[in-house]
Amino acid sequence: MKYLFTLLFTFSLFSSVSFAQEVFVDMPQNQGYIGIPLKLVVVYKDVKTDREPTIPEIDGFTISRKPGTETSSQTTFINGKVTSTSTIKFTYYLTPQRVGSLDIPAITFIADGKAFQTVPKTIEIVETPTSGALKVQVKGTNSNVYLGQPIDMTLQIFVEQFTDKNLGVTLDARDMFSLFSNNSSFGLFTQALQDGRAQVQTIQGTSIEGVPTTFYVYTVQATTWPETTGTLHFDPISIIANYPISLSRQRSTGFFGGSSLTVDQAELISAQAEMPTIEVLTPPENDRPEWHSGAVGNFDFRVVAEPTNVNVGEPITLTMRVTDLSSGPVNLDYLSAPALDRVTALTSKFKVPDKPLGGTIQGRTKTFTETIRPRSGGITEIPPLPLSSFDPVTETYTTVWTNPIPITVETVATVSANDLVGGQVQSTTMEPQQITEVDGGILANYTGIELLQSQTTEVTPALVATITFPPLVFSALGCFILVRRRAQSETSILKSSKKAAIQTILSLSNAKSKEQVQQIAKSLRTLEKDETVSVEIKSLLQRCDAAQFGGFNDSTLAHDAKTLVEHMP
Repeated sequence: MKYLFTLLFTFSLFSSVSFAQEVFVDMPQNQGYIGIPLKLVVVYKDVKTDREPTIPEIDGFTISRKPGTETSSQTTFINGKVTSTSTIKFTYYLTPQRVGSLDIPAITFIADGKAFQTVPKTIEIVETPTSGALKVQVKGTNSNVYLGQPIDMTLQIFVEQFTDKNLGVTLDARDMFSLFSNNSSFGLFTQALQDGRAQVQTIQGTSIEGVPTTFYVYTVQATTWPETTGTLHFDPISIIANYPISLSRQRSTGFFGGSSLTVDQAELISAQAEMPTIEVLTPPENDRPEWHSGAVGNFDFRVVAEPTNVNVGEPITLTMRVTDLSSGPVNLDYLSAPALDRVTALTSKFKVPDKPLGGTIQGRTKTFTETIRPRSGGITEIPPLPLSSFDPVTETYTTVWTNPIPITVETVATVSANDLVGGQVQSTTMEPQQITEVDGGILANYTGIELLQSQTTEVTPALVATITFPPLVFSALGCFILVRRRAQSETSILKSSKKAAIQTILSLSNAKSKEQVQQIAKSLRTLEKDETVSVEIKSLLQRCDAAQFGGFNDSTLAHDAKTLVEHMP
């Protein structure tokens, strides 16, 4: 009996009780605004059916269904009893279509075979308390530009300040800007807004109805550079805002309490900006200098040469710095290097590549490097170099010239085969040393009674194996390691490359083409590490540079190189 009582007590302690089933509508608003959706939530409490509720047509409203459902469950312990409840919420939006008193009649829902009826409700629909004015405009460059010329634009967004009279709250500029939808398109001003480069001011104006009101004006500036000629098409700018109709205070559930403002109702408004039509032009051909490389604007041009003392055919590096002197932001990505290969005063004395150059940008300066080679000896300067640009204001070309750079170019001396081959190697002889013979042979070096003892050792196969096996093993291992190291050593690799270089030089009968000169120069640089002939090889390399880059016709280059390698040790 005692155990039965305990069992019944435990069962009663943990028994579960459910609330009664219920279906009702959650719609606390008593007032709405024409065209602004009102939220109506149908709540199923402790209803197990999968059947969704149906809202009949209601006069004066259009009805739409929010996809999905919200479900929740709750379990509580009260006086030792477990109580469980579950709810399912279905959300609908009722949009008023006219002003006046609109009735929401009692609605009947069928769930779990039971009928549930809601309480009827009347809502007063009025006009929206504000016009929610939103305006967008773009100012700036609105005429034709030349390729390479910047385009400056300014975006201005006007939005009417919102004040909730019931709460006595006015939203500030930051709050109003946060109401712009993510679906808005800001075009070329997107990056500037993301960087926080927008300025805001408050001005007085009139609403759409002509009522005096306050506006926030957001101003953003951006600069772009056209990449091609022709009509420039801008991305559209369209601003969408969830303009508030009413605010509400929500009490925080934290320890310190408090409340926060939220947008209770909002109206979706939008505005588009009219973008200018701009034609991108190419600088005119009339009076265009032949070395013009497309620069548009005002620039400073400076050149540094290094080294300034060279032989014929040796390289001289020109470092060219182009600085944009215009005001405002610059973009040097599309600025091309000066076309030095079109400057006759330079190409007549120097070999100048005609390939396009890349540059490095630092601030308003772009730096290019070019390598030129003197064609002949006796050149005393690098002539003045030009940078031409087109001025879009005066529509004329201007040219900036550098000062001449003094240099010294030595003529490469021709060295004969006899000069390349060194003189006779002097041999040195050593005086023979007198050897003193000691009587008695090797035994004369030792005395003692042990000399009388027998030193004979009996030779056996085991003794022979013991003596000979370890040296043989270590000798074989040492040879293997030595051969392997030698095969991989730098000396072995150098010897192999040196042999290949000598074979290349011996295989060339002349050096009439640039390819043959390049082969000789490459082989000589491999042999340059041999200190016994380094001076002769350096002389031949200078002749290779003169032949390859200076136009020097060296008929004996191949013969002299061959003679040199034949006499190398």
